[in-house]
This record gives sequence, structure tokens and C-alpha cells, in this order.
Amino acid sequence: MNNSISSAFLAGWTGGMPGMANIPVPAARNSEFLNVAERIRTEQAQPPKAVPAKGEESLESYKQQVMEKISRLPMSASSRMENISVQISDEGFEAMKNDPEYEAWVLDTLKKNFVFQNPWTPVCGGGYVIHRFGATKEDYRGESWFPGYRGGQGAAIYKEKAKDSFWEQRVENHKKRMELQQQEADRQRLLMKLRLSGGSISAAQLLLDLL
Repeated sequence: MNNSISSAFLAGWTGGMPGMANIPVPAARNSEFLNVAERIRTEQAQPPKAVPAKGEESLESYKQQVMEKISRLPMSASSRMENISVQISDEGFEAMKNDPEYEAWVLDTLKKNFVFQNPWTPVCGGGYVIHRFGATKEDYRGESWFPGYRGGQGAAIYKEKAKDSFWEQRVENHKKRMELQQQEADRQRLLMKLRLSGGSISAAQLLLDLL
């Protein structure tokens, strides 16, 4: 169907109406009207833009979502003292994107590790943790060590192994690390006194002992 409007039709239409035969139709306005009409017709003929379904979203967009989910996971006091590297291959991301159950398993694995309270981390002055995920659960590899590992080479080993990190927590500020270590030590002292005292030590006395 041809929806264009010819100038001959406009001229005939105006000429056929009483009192309008002598009304001129400027050529410039007539041409502009035709262009607008043609543009509207073309736009209406174009199919609407499709909204990407969940499975069709880009891999980079999905990675950003995963990063935000990992960042929102809770952490124990000892985990906040650790340098943590999360590494996920592209095959792993594709598997997570296409399989919600696998995505949930990956996030749950990280959550369980993040909330675990390791009593040795504050004693050893921090720690290093690596998580590697692939396309299946069987591809997962996790490892951890303390700063004194291999004769004090813990930090250097972590720096090398964490190069391919997708998500990373770095505890680089020594002062902040020492503050966290002290807080955890105070917490352990408090718990120990409560156990030994059987609840007889007042909260005020415990507070004074920690100052």
C-alpha cells in the first residue's frame, strides 16, 4: 500500500472545496509535509526493538552483576583481614549465566568461606585465599596460606597467583590490618574470660580490662 501523498492530489482536494480554490499551497511547505509523512511511514514500518531476555544479556553485563553479588556477601572478622582472590573463567561465567543452580552454588561456596571465622588468621597477621571456578563444580580449586608460608614468601606468592583475579579484596594498609587483628584478639579475650568466669565477671570489669 502506497501511503505517500502527491502534490496533484492536494491541489485537486483544495480546488474541489468551496472557497478554497484560490488558496495557494506553498511548494516548500508541501515538500516538508511530504517528508514528514514519509518519515512517519518508515518509522511505523520498522519492527520494535527487542528487549534482551535474561539468557541473551552480554557476558560483560553478567560479570558486573556477579561482581556486585560477591561484594554484598557477608564476611567474618578474620576474612576481613585476608587478601582474597576470586577467579572465574569465561567458560565458568557462561555456565553460571545459563544455569542458575550453578551460579547459586558458586556464590554459596564463597559465602561459606567468607563467613568462616579462622582463629589462626589474627594470630598469624592475616592470610591469603584463592578461589578458582570453571565450567563445573569439579573444576573448583581453593587454597589458602599465611604470610609466613615458605619462609615468609606468602605475600609474594599471592601477588603472583592473584594476577587473574575477577574480584579481589586487598588488605594493603598495615595499620588497618593491625587494628583488625587487635579487635579480633580483644574479642577472643572477652570470650575466654566469659568461659572461665562462668558469667560472674561484670560487663564493666571486662570493658576496663580491654582498655
